[in-house]
Amino acid sequence: MEIIKDFTCNVDISELLEQLKIMDSQDVSEFKRILDIAKKIAKPKAIYVEGFIEERGNDFIIVNGVKFVSRTLSKNLADVDRVFPYIATCGAELDSIGFPDDLLKEYWWDSIKAYYLNIARNGLMDYIKTRFSLKKTSTMVPGGGEYGLWPIEQQKELFSLFGDVESLIGVKLTNTYLMMPNKSVSGFLFPTERDYSGCRVCRRKNCPGRSAEFDENLWKALEIEANLQIKK
Repeated sequence: MEIIKDFTCNVDISELLEQLKIMDSQDVSEFKRILDIAKKIAKPKAIYVEGFIEERGNDFIIVNGVKFVSRTLSKNLADVDRVFPYIATCGAELDSIGFPDDLLKEYWWDSIKAYYLNIARNGLMDYIKTRFSLKKTSTMVPGGGEYGLWPIEQQKELFSLFGDVESLIGVKLTNTYLMMPNKSVSGFLFPTERDYSGCRVCRRKNCPGRSAEFDENLWKALEIEANLQIKK
């Protein structure tokens, strides 16, 4: 298990201004002020562990003694012996500040947190690929895509691979299996020659996080309908 806290945090303010469509000079000035606050306290973090698949079945795998139930996960890892469970976060430091009385500023702050999460996640992926000489990789996350791909309840099993995650990197799991800080992500990184994205087997429309179009053929190939019946 390894914790990474020394990410290089190069923030492209032009990218953020364009993303948030901030053009008014007064708004730009106020956004820069808020971003300066974030820059002073932001400490994005990540943790990962090298995991080995010890047993597998049609709808489950066992990694480092922990059972994960998902037909899709089992299919995607059919030719894989090693995976890298991970958790990345914007950091509790950013989560300690908010603007609940100003919806616009709260939206800006949430977007800044997402930016720092991407720094942690992308930095972690690059680090793992370099350290373990991985070429092409994909990821799966509990709760990603439609229910049944890999149920969000499996967050509990994923967190168990690390022990006390809150004391390690400041991320805690709620009773509904969501993560706090809210700009945190967990999942498996694994080597593969195939492209996989949970978005390609998710029929949810108008999702702001969509990174790929829905693929009906892939949906059928993974037998999602059968997977939705698994209630473990």
